[in-house]
Amino acid sequence: MSTKQKKYFSSVKYRDAGDPVVAAYADPKIDFIRKHVPLSGRILDVGCGNGVFTGRLAQDGATVVGLDFSHHLLAENHHPALTCGDVATLPFGDATFDVVFEANVLHHVDDRLAVVREMARVSRRYVVLLEPNRYNPLMFGFSLVVPAERGGLKSSLQRLHQELREAGARVTASIVTGMISQNNTPRALIPLLQRFDRPIAWGEYLVTVAEKT
Repeated sequence: MSTKQKKYFSSVKYRDAGDPVVAAYADPKIDFIRKHVPLSGRILDVGCGNGVFTGRLAQDGATVVGLDFSHHLLAENHHPALTCGDVATLPFGDATFDVVFEANVLHHVDDRLAVVREMARVSRRYVVLLEPNRYNPLMFGFSLVVPAERGGLKSSLQRLHQELREAGARVTASIVTGMISQNNTPRALIPLLQRFDRPIAWGEYLVTVAEKT
């Protein structure tokens, strides 16, 4: 990860994982994942940050471990099992977890494929990726304006599928969905924007589920 990215994540402020806007952003994506992946056993939340998904992944009784390199964000994550580490060299053995998940990590790293391969290595079965959609006008503009988010300009469903294939995983489900951003959406707009929590080609986010081959 570049020095610019490390500096960004040493001070960035995100809404708390329990904020109603964060719930409106994250819960529909967890619901989609749950339809295709049993959220049980052991789960790794790669780049867990302040815990937007960490606790939610544990709702069905799974043992969840969160990993992030940012001490700043880990200090705001209230989950009990957290590890500080590099997403490109995960400090776990092969096939340690049943599900390995990331949200909004790949567009921040220098070598996306290396991270996906590491996720596949430590997974017994499932790899789940959640990334911004470059074809959404708001996401495209945000990626242009914020230097640390510039990697979002290369984020597409086609690229995620290719990276998973190269990492030895078969895509089993995908969706482009949502118009709620965890940090930038005003709370007053949530009732309106929840209408877009469905498959929509120009949605803000990509969610892809894959199974190791």
